[in-house]
Amino acid sequence: MWQRRIQTNMRELLVPKDAQAFIGNLSLKRIIDWLLAPDGRFGPDPVAGRNNLLTRSFNEAVADLNRRFGPDIEKWKLGAYHHALIKHPLDAALKPELQAKFNVGDSPRGGDSYTVTATAGGDNQTSGGSFKIIIDTEDWDTVLGLNNPGQSGDVNDPHYRDLYELWSAGKYFPVFYTRKKVESVTEKLVQLSPRAKSSTSKSGLLR
Repeated sequence: MWQRRIQTNMRELLVPKDAQAFIGNLSLKRIIDWLLAPDGRFGPDPVAGRNNLLTRSFNEAVADLNRRFGPDIEKWKLGAYHHALIKHPLDAALKPELQAKFNVGDSPRGGDSYTVTATAGGDNQTSGGSFKIIIDTEDWDTVLGLNNPGQSGDVNDPHYRDLYELWSAGKYFPVFYTRKKVESVTEKLVQLSPRAKSSTSKSGLLR
């Protein structure tokens, strides 16, 4: 939250009012550079101006968190407002009880566009890596991966959301490769068989 307030206040300080409607957040890398070496843009006393901006941004961040989560800081949890709720494409048309069934989440989750686990910087993470895999080509049965939200697209299937908790916590699962390993964890087998060819064509003639 402090980072957000710093970005907002730096934008208001450095971007002319008439241009703010056309310019989004400034580069965080550039912001950090300016904060480390403040110049006249922070006022006649650049260091004091920089310090005032950081202090004001911190106080604003704390006030915002107080409004959201109450004054007891001991009850604040990392990720409480930065979370991952995956909304089904039909979410807006669903009743609340069906939204709970179709949507997946929403667990607190760290990360933003400046971290290793790159995600969106908004309250709800709407972008970022949903699939990751670590491969050892010398031993394919040691492959690890994570995926989201589950192994099935059927909301009534127990595997519809079964990978979400692992993904949200950054935990990997084994991705077996050889037949023996795959069969050792097989839950069910679906066999697809082609239909028998018809003895007549649409015109009724024998093939």
